[in-house]
Amino acid sequence: MRWPTQAGLRARAADAVFLLREAVYWFASLGTLMVALVLLPFLSLGLLGIGLYLLPGVLRILDLLAARAQERAAGFAGAVIPFNRRRLGGRYSFGELATLATAPETKRDVSWLLFHAAFALLAGALAIALPAGALLNLLVSPFWMLFPADAPLEMTIAITSWPAAFLGMLIGAVYGVLAWLLLPWMARRMSEGTLAILSPRRYEELSRRIQDLSAARASALAAHAAELRRIERELHDGAQNRLVGVVMMLGLAQRAAETDPAAAVPFLARAQDAASEALAGLRAAVHDIYPPVLDELGLGGAASALTSRSPIPCSLDVEGLLRAPAAVESAAYFVLAEALTNAAKHSGASRIEVVLRTESTPREDMLVVEVTDDGRGGAAVPPPDSAAAAVSAVARTSVPDAGAGTTAAAVGVGTVDAGSGTGLAGIARRAAAFGGRLVLSSPEGGPTKVRVELPCAF
Repeated sequence: MRWPTQAGLRARAADAVFLLREAVYWFASLGTLMVALVLLPFLSLGLLGIGLYLLPGVLRILDLLAARAQERAAGFAGAVIPFNRRRLGGRYSFGELATLATAPETKRDVSWLLFHAAFALLAGALAIALPAGALLNLLVSPFWMLFPADAPLEMTIAITSWPAAFLGMLIGAVYGVLAWLLLPWMARRMSEGTLAILSPRRYEELSRRIQDLSAARASALAAHAAELRRIERELHDGAQNRLVGVVMMLGLAQRAAETDPAAAVPFLARAQDAASEALAGLRAAVHDIYPPVLDELGLGGAASALTSRSPIPCSLDVEGLLRAPAAVESAAYFVLAEALTNAAKHSGASRIEVVLRTESTPREDMLVVEVTDDGRGGAAVPPPDSAAAAVSAVARTSVPDAGAGTTAAAVGVGTVDAGSGTGLAGIARRAAAFGGRLVLSSPEGGPTKVRVELPCAF
């Protein structure tokens, strides 16, 4: 072992802080474990009655503790968490509770709880005892003479002479060596054990990724089909009808010109007007496929144009917004347009705040669209249909900072409604097509906050 360096001392201090923090959280782990053990004998009865209220709370606390432990371990080890953890909240039916209680995530959380309850306090106690024992034995043993003979210095051993004092200092040195060697080993074992238990195995991660990709593909196909139907409807009801009118007016003008050329002039004028309207409809349809303003001004400029046309006063914040792939920027543009339309139609708001930014994580960059209005609130995401629910069995989750009485939901891959009505289903479907999600917070009385996350590397 080399002589301790300043960097080594800082590293050991970080190890000790991590272990002490885990020891503090041990009390929460033990309490959750005790509640779970008390609840376990009544689960069969509780799932039909009391458990509908107790079990979701225990699962939420367990999920929160495990998530925090995973973040602490990943931060200490410098690791990247390879997936987004679920977030639990709200009420659940009997079937959803059964799915949650037997889910792989719950089994991993319970395994971690047993591991943490068994070793965290011991590791934290050693992180205090070994350095403290080393310092006390090394620094206090030489002053054994200051203690009276009838009350000698009691360290690891009773020190009543210089040989005993030297032995006490030797014991202190042993404590110091053990602390120097054991603290990093215990910290690594604790962090690696936490990550190994809470992170899914490779095949589970791949299986989950395949499910997400399958759901994203289904959402993309649904969004593509809805877009084709919209374009067909706009062309059929707009440009096509106007072009039919042009043909009719030209036919009438031709017949009139055969007998009275002057009578054909009004028909030609009406045909020109219909052709102009058809051209405007075609331009609008092309604009809805990919707005040219995105190429000309970028997403920030396009968003500024949208907010300036809103009937409700809007503020726009694009600080931290980076360029994203064209398809992602197009999706963000239409998401913002739909959100502003929804707010104008349904919210009764007097002010709208729009924020566009790029959030960078170790895994990927995320284009975030946030639209907040001060309206009446009460908006809700339509429930997922059976096909989407089959992809993601229990996907309704809560927003962590949503207050009591808040209508809040996160709709991600595989939880998109194919219907329409509020416009939120279309936003969720468009986000899910890119592997993103819609997060809605809308308590009664407002405000309503719509947050859409679009991965830039979809």
